[in-house]
Amino acid sequence: MLTSYTVKSKNSDNVWEFKYDLNGNLKAFKVLSGVLSNQQMIWFFRKGNFPVLESVIKTIWIPNLKQNFEITIGEPDLSFEAFWNSYGNKVGKRKETENKWTRLSKAEKLQVLSSIPKYNNYLKHYPKQQKQYPSTYLNQEAYKNDWKI
Repeated sequence: MLTSYTVKSKNSDNVWEFKYDLNGNLKAFKVLSGVLSNQQMIWFFRKGNFPVLESVIKTIWIPNLKQNFEITIGEPDLSFEAFWNSYGNKVGKRKETENKWTRLSKAEKLQVLSSIPKYNNYLKHYPKQQKQYPSTYLNQEAYKNDWKI
């Protein structure tokens, strides 16, 4: 049994995944989205910030890096149902939307799910704008938009 930590940058498209065994030892590290920059590699490896032990994520990363990173403990629910319920506008062709969802990468699914609250907030400020169908939101990659007001 492995414990997963998904680390998503708030300032870029970087998404990383760290997996630890029951003793808190690092078993896997994956870059799910983006590419480590030279500056990040220096910060990780030369400055000794790479979380080889789970305790580093728990005691240092989570409390101190909240302003720059969103850290999710455990496997996030990336099922189609999670998207469908979170999006809320259950219209259009469900099967077509589900097929598109299954073709997305794990990083894209994370990006979609984290963009929905921003999109909903954006729509609150523009009440005359109709919410996109879920299939349109995925097909047009609207989740990549910066939904700032």
